[in-house]
Amino acid sequence: MMVDKNQAVIDYLIQCPAILNSPLYFNFIKAETDTNQFVTNSNDEYTNIRYVDGSVLKQYTFTIVTYKSTADIPIVKLGGYPNENMSDILDIQSLIDWIKEQEEIRNYPDFGSDCVIDSIRTTSENPRLDGIDDQVIPNLAIYSVSIEIRYIDNSKKIWG
Repeated sequence: MMVDKNQAVIDYLIQCPAILNSPLYFNFIKAETDTNQFVTNSNDEYTNIRYVDGSVLKQYTFTIVTYKSTADIPIVKLGGYPNENMSDILDIQSLIDWIKEQEEIRNYPDFGSDCVIDSIRTTSENPRLDGIDDQVIPNLAIYSVSIEIRYIDNSKKIWG
């Protein structure tokens, strides 16, 4: 059975509180604070590993880009004064932590009966700051997290 992997991953991601509670766009963004963008990544053919039974180990990679308003206030060096920028990165870190938890309990997107997911992981330990959009008010920090799913595609399996 053929499954739209993009839709399967979106259905999976909306279970994550960091995604569920904010707008999620697909390959498009209306950049505002607390919006998320699902960006498809290309996966090179050379990453496919073919087995003698006809199955193929593949990877599906995508990036979540998150927009957060920024504060232009320096860090207060006295305890008890939170910094908006530091709080924002913790919010995005929660997506990374959620993916790690899902891997630990082996809870994966549903790629259909022809695919067996081997693992899901982020490609970094923390969010990446891709830039600051200072053309809008408030300024927006642009963070990203790339996620890789490795799976066995059994659709061309000839025995077993």
